[in-house]
Amino acid sequence: MKKWIFVNVLLLITTILNAQNDSLTPKMFGLDKAKSDVERYYILYKMHKSANLFNKPVSYNGIGELDIEIPADARPIPLNGSCDFQHLVLNVTNNSKAIYLFSFTQSTDTIHVSKEQVDNGDFSDIARMDSASAYLLILQDDSVWVNQRQGHSYGHTRKDILLVDKRHALNRTIMPYNTEETKLSARICPATRDVKLIANLTINRADSNQYKTYCFDVQNQCNVDMSNITINTPPNDFYADAAIRVNNCANVRLRDIVINGTYSQTDHYGYGVSMDNVWRSTIVNMKARANWGIFGNNNINEVELDSCDINRYDIHCYGRNVMMRNCTFSNLYNQFSSVYGNVVFDHCVFKNHIPVLLESSYNAYTPFDLYFYNCTFSINSKRNYLVDARDLTNKQNTRPEVAAKNLPNITMIRPTLILTDDVSKFYMIHFSSVSYMKNVGHINHIDIDLISVRGGKIQLKICNKDFQHASPIRFPLRNQVFGK
Repeated sequence: MKKWIFVNVLLLITTILNAQNDSLTPKMFGLDKAKSDVERYYILYKMHKSANLFNKPVSYNGIGELDIEIPADARPIPLNGSCDFQHLVLNVTNNSKAIYLFSFTQSTDTIHVSKEQVDNGDFSDIARMDSASAYLLILQDDSVWVNQRQGHSYGHTRKDILLVDKRHALNRTIMPYNTEETKLSARICPATRDVKLIANLTINRADSNQYKTYCFDVQNQCNVDMSNITINTPPNDFYADAAIRVNNCANVRLRDIVINGTYSQTDHYGYGVSMDNVWRSTIVNMKARANWGIFGNNNINEVELDSCDINRYDIHCYGRNVMMRNCTFSNLYNQFSSVYGNVVFDHCVFKNHIPVLLESSYNAYTPFDLYFYNCTFSINSKRNYLVDARDLTNKQNTRPEVAAKNLPNITMIRPTLILTDDVSKFYMIHFSSVSYMKNVGHINHIDIDLISVRGGKIQLKICNKDFQHASPIRFPLRNQVFGK
């Protein structure tokens, strides 16, 4: 019996090493003989595991559609780089355990770097970094950024990631690390320059599933391009989804992603995309809807959305520089907290949607500037404001960076307001309550130029409630066109 097993393993290894066109296929691993959905899962797992072991590509050419079931001893199917699923439709049943279907991860090592080196981006003295190679330097501040989120049992720990090439960082952290409060810890892993393409796959999560099947877990990677992926999730009782999880990555691109439903409820969270500690993410042509917000992100540095149709983009806490072009947002809000730099909307459409909500539960009202260029706002009396600043209280975070209260400067160029009959006022900033007795910082101007209002006339107001501000707020109204 042992001799038979050895001979079969030897034959399989020989077949793998001599694979035609250097690719492994499911049929090489017995797909045609599989008698159950569980066996088909094992075949995919073994194929990808072998591809990792022997550094071989895989091919799904001609497969078309597969039914698989997650067994009790399942592990995420490991991807080893680029994988074109060639328009495979994968129907997934899971009555065993919560699990990620596919993983694309690599391990990291602890490394010592100084706070000064992090801020100046020069790691010339770090012997462990090959001077000819690139690395991801994954940073964490073990001194909490936010002590406790109101209504929750946790606060926030800030993270940053630097792409280091030839011992010099190609980017900067969201905020400086060379402060007395910062307690720096760091990890490192290689950052290869080649693009890793994960493409052309439809995942159908079965409506009879007793456990959650998350889809992609991407961690500690650089230059990842996920393209033409559809995730279908029927109505369910689950929540806390993270269908696509991207952590500790740089240069991530999501293109032509369709998400129809998630594991979430209208009163319980769950995300189509969950990102944590990502520098330079680009999302192009995403179409997504769910009970809860599609995005749930933290620690995001440089993000761009282009030509997307979604119900929410979110940075829960700690981020810098957001650009959104040609996007449509519907029936919810875009949520930010502890964000710096610029948040820009260019040629975007807001349908019954709050453009910016400042999530007050983190109590991190940091300074940033907000821009709208050629945007269209459909406005009713329940959502007749640009920025929802929630509750401005006297509670104060201990970190100096998030202790003071700030509001954004606002610039609107060529906005179009489409009104329902019950709207008479449009507020730039809206508070649920204001008990803060000190001056609010940063905000000093609201510029609106070439405004067009359809459906009647409207009064433009700075805020629905009085608040103290450190500087006078300049609010000129120029070139208004009503009823066009």
